[in-house]
Amino acid sequence: MENQLNKLFEEILIWIFSVIKAAFIGIFRGIKKLNCKRNIVIFFGTFFIPLLAYFLLKKWIFGLKVPVFVRYVFYYMLLYFPLIYLILTGSVQSGGKKDFEEAFAEIDFKGRDGSYPFFCGTEKVDKKLIYIFRSNIPVEEWRNRKPLLETAFDCTILKIENGSSKKTVRVTTLPSDFKIPAKLEWSDEYIKKASGVVTLGKSALEEIIFDLNRVPHVLIAGETGSGKSVILRMILWQFINQGSRVYMFDFKGGVEFGLDYERYGEVVIERKRALKILEELEKENAKRLSLFREMRVKNIVEYNRKTKQNLCRIGVFCDEVAEMLDKKGAPKEIKEMMEKIEGKISTLARLSRATGINLILGMQRPDANVLTGQIKNNIPVRISGRFADKTASEIVLGTTDAVNLPDIKGRFLYKVGNVTEEFQAYYFDDETMLKDVFAEVGDMLTDMPEYQEKRGAYGGRKKRAEKDYGEPEATQSEFLVKPIENPYEEMSAEEFEKEREAMDEYDLNLDFFG
Repeated sequence: MENQLNKLFEEILIWIFSVIKAAFIGIFRGIKKLNCKRNIVIFFGTFFIPLLAYFLLKKWIFGLKVPVFVRYVFYYMLLYFPLIYLILTGSVQSGGKKDFEEAFAEIDFKGRDGSYPFFCGTEKVDKKLIYIFRSNIPVEEWRNRKPLLETAFDCTILKIENGSSKKTVRVTTLPSDFKIPAKLEWSDEYIKKASGVVTLGKSALEEIIFDLNRVPHVLIAGETGSGKSVILRMILWQFINQGSRVYMFDFKGGVEFGLDYERYGEVVIERKRALKILEELEKENAKRLSLFREMRVKNIVEYNRKTKQNLCRIGVFCDEVAEMLDKKGAPKEIKEMMEKIEGKISTLARLSRATGINLILGMQRPDANVLTGQIKNNIPVRISGRFADKTASEIVLGTTDAVNLPDIKGRFLYKVGNVTEEFQAYYFDDETMLKDVFAEVGDMLTDMPEYQEKRGAYGGRKKRAEKDYGEPEATQSEFLVKPIENPYEEMSAEEFEKEREAMDEYDLNLDFFG
């Protein structure tokens, strides 16, 4: 009997605690809903009820012919009516089952059995609200109806995906006032001081930035007119201003990068020369790895910080990989050369993450025969413009999401690991934005004399620097400098070790095969 009473007492306490907890949660949610004039006016209006109950209705309430405890309950309910209002407001979930049924009915969105998707609940992640539905409608059809769903829900839909099963659909949304801009002009203010940190554009929530010290290679794909070449040159411009050494492979006769870019680095238009450069970079990569091992460092940032040297970052940019690697119909000699180039690219893609040799590859029409699995699986950053067919999207992103992108020039999907985000890329105009650059170009471990023999390769940069600042001293770097700030320079050893651990943990969590 005693055990039963104890159990009953525990259940009562648990019930009381759950009621109190629910009340506090309701008050908190009710306060959060005071975000519009109507709710604020009603809330402050509720303060007149307890005043009325206290000064005018007190005698009348206690004069009612009802049990005493009922009088007190009624009296205190009126006295604490503002809190009760917050609890009731916070307990009412917006976007309930009935609301969604009406929204689906408006756009005639239902399954073959005539039933509308069943609303299961919501999840909140930062500013994103995720609606969860149970439905017999395939997720592809949800994506095809995305514009109508956005209108019906009055929101911006970021992502539509299956949940734990094919019948569960998760719709990630933002309030309708969060919108991706239709056009963004580039400004040099967007260039980050830290070497390897690249800015792309803006999503509905934030600026899209990635760090090549963590994700070393980039694949950019998109149909003609999507802005693929523009975003490639925008990344190149950031490399140049951060003092990186750049090689530009252009097998469309050199028209994509053009003569204006030859003052910043070498524009390569022949496969023989491309192979030679890749062979030299493979040697450079091997030497850097050996040196890092001897110095007991894990990457180029740590090496430069520890030794106070300026080992340069190297960017290999290719506007159209297919022109360089597509072997269909090629003569035997050319095909053999392509296979060697492919092998060198594959080696760098696998081994150059720590050494600061980055591949930025562009493709107009993704082809599994051109972009081999070994190369693709070692490129963690994927940037895709709109595609008309699902196969191309699958090759680049591993999903068909690029098919559903709006037809806006410069609109892309950005994917790292299993996270995909839509954004608007900055518009970079060669004619107005190319200018003289005075940035320190770091050192290499191997000698590449051919690099300096090529017309204009960094030569123009050196001459302009000498004209403005005087002849450099013999002890200085080959090019006169305006130093690039190193964000790791001022870190303590303990802070840097934490940053390095975070980078390693990030790499382990990347889904390279997604």
